[in-house]
Amino acid sequence: MAILIDGHNLIGKIPGLRLDDPNDEAKLLIRLRAYQARTGKRLVVYFDPGIAYQSPARQSKGGISVRLAGTGQRADDLIIRDVRCHHNPRELTVVSSDLAIQRAARQHKAQVIDSAAFVVELNRLPEEDHVFDRSPLPEEEVEEWLAIFGHTDE
Repeated sequence: MAILIDGHNLIGKIPGLRLDDPNDEAKLLIRLRAYQARTGKRLVVYFDPGIAYQSPARQSKGGISVRLAGTGQRADDLIIRDVRCHHNPRELTVVSSDLAIQRAARQHKAQVIDSAAFVVELNRLPEEDHVFDRSPLPEEEVEEWLAIFGHTDE
């Protein structure tokens, strides 16, 4: 299972990030690394070419792969090509608000998440990933833990 992300499209939906910021791609990757660490999901982020973001055409680190479109290419085309060429597109989730990308992904049975909806997922707090039993501990268990950690009422 992999999530394919239209990087610049997602940047435009995240409050506090701007496409005219020369560090917008790096700032997005910081957020995506935190998301990847929290979820363990494999991410592939696609960027259009630009002066500000100089990176190898492909790089991978810690569950995130970055694909930079070459001169004369568009990230959109790379995303669509990768969905079409994937051995099982049903295993893919595509994050983009671009209607052509969404349409191509759906035609190949990939899941689609609009970038604005993914921002909500990206910003979710780690503790929201788990359901915790927040009921009070029985008094005897509290006493047991206090004894283990050396806390006394004295």
